[in-house]
Amino acid sequence: MAIKTRKEYIDSIRNLKPNVYISGEKIENIVESPYLRTTINNLSLGYDWANDPQYEGLLTNWSTLINEKVSFWAHIRKDDDDLMQMVRAINNFSGKYLCTMCMSMGLAALWAITYEIDQAKGTEYHQRFKNFFIKLQREDLRFVLGVMDPKGDRQLPPSKQPDPDLFLRVVEKRPDGIVVNGAKMHTTSAPVAHYFVASPSRVLGPDDEDYALAFVCPTDTKGITFITRPAAGPLEQKDMENPISSQIGFVESLSVFDNVFIPWENVFMCGEWDFTGGFINYFSSYVRLAKGTCIAARTEMLSGITAQVAEYNGVEKAAHIRNKITDMIMDAKIGYGCAVAAAKLATVHPSGIAFPDILTSNAGLYNTRLKYIHHLGVMQEIAGGVVTTMPVEADYKHPEIGPLVKKYMQGKVGTSVEERYRILQLIQDMTASRLTGYLIGSAVCAGGTPETNRVEVFRNYNLAERKENAKVLARIKSDPYWGGGL
Repeated sequence: MAIKTRKEYIDSIRNLKPNVYISGEKIENIVESPYLRTTINNLSLGYDWANDPQYEGLLTNWSTLINEKVSFWAHIRKDDDDLMQMVRAINNFSGKYLCTMCMSMGLAALWAITYEIDQAKGTEYHQRFKNFFIKLQREDLRFVLGVMDPKGDRQLPPSKQPDPDLFLRVVEKRPDGIVVNGAKMHTTSAPVAHYFVASPSRVLGPDDEDYALAFVCPTDTKGITFITRPAAGPLEQKDMENPISSQIGFVESLSVFDNVFIPWENVFMCGEWDFTGGFINYFSSYVRLAKGTCIAARTEMLSGITAQVAEYNGVEKAAHIRNKITDMIMDAKIGYGCAVAAAKLATVHPSGIAFPDILTSNAGLYNTRLKYIHHLGVMQEIAGGVVTTMPVEADYKHPEIGPLVKKYMQGKVGTSVEERYRILQLIQDMTASRLTGYLIGSAVCAGGTPETNRVEVFRNYNLAERKENAKVLARIKSDPYWGGGL
């Protein structure tokens, strides 16, 4: 069986016993905890979509590793067509449901870098990683990727930090495996995943050998503690309020490793500091493609919500309203166009995996992420101040004061009061709630900050070639097609 159902996924995590704390409370049963309800639903949607016949070929792939159909979330992308499938899937589902949970990007980088280390040093990392990937595909398991370390003093490399555990590190090597200490930050959905995959967060030097580390372990491995921030929405399902954040959620964990044993068969990098730069480069091309596509899709989502509330308010024909909605659409399409270009300009690694164009993927994310935040404000502006001041759901439904709420929440003549109220609640969830802060923080920081986009573009762009062209145009350097006259 290569594709699980929602029920099979929930049953499979029911047997896990990760060490989880949320809001000071130790979570004894992850499936029954109200703190994890929306996160479990978020991951379950992926299983629902993969089993829906209408998404056959979009959220499913044929695996040459196991000769079975597998889900989108456990597939190695071998060419530009595979990358385009990824772009279409993220654009579709992030544009409809806010998130696609596109986790496989980190595995793509590990697939390539383990191959390179083996070729250079005769290690067995790639086969180990392939074995893990086969298990993921056969059992349709979910994993979280732990990349970011706490970092401490950003001016200092890992080996020079006053506390050596501020970057995840090897503290002991044994005949049967390694022991690791430290932590990873920002691990989304960790308590309800099957596996934790750890990888380097930065380029390392020779003094940082103990920090050049990649491995996988079950999330309930002894010694791991997930100190978890609750998702942004309410603990219970709502009818009108919080239509997004009461449906799906993203818990975030500080994942602490306290003398955790990892068997060698689950280790994919251990001391190869000179390959961390390659890993970061491969990882960044995927994560920026995925994040840029996602933010562009969310921007397109905003255009529809904004157009709908403008209609309910009776201002849909105003020129300045149309212009602002058009700006949303154009910015979304520019972001999507960059994602398509990055996918179609892919290069194929000797290990057989395709990597998107790093320049275009970074440029796309850079241009889309900050405009998305701007458009959140535009949507709130067009909806009106009522977004942050309107009566709550309990008052709307109250037998005595509810009729008053409905009377004064009317919009355009002929439109539904309830529909307008529901759209305003949706806009409040997206622009004036805890979810808003999460979405803004995600747009700014997820997949690296805007400055990392600049760094990657400048580092990878062939500026020397452009400078030579400038010399040709200025006739400093000769060229057979320039400067010869008539």
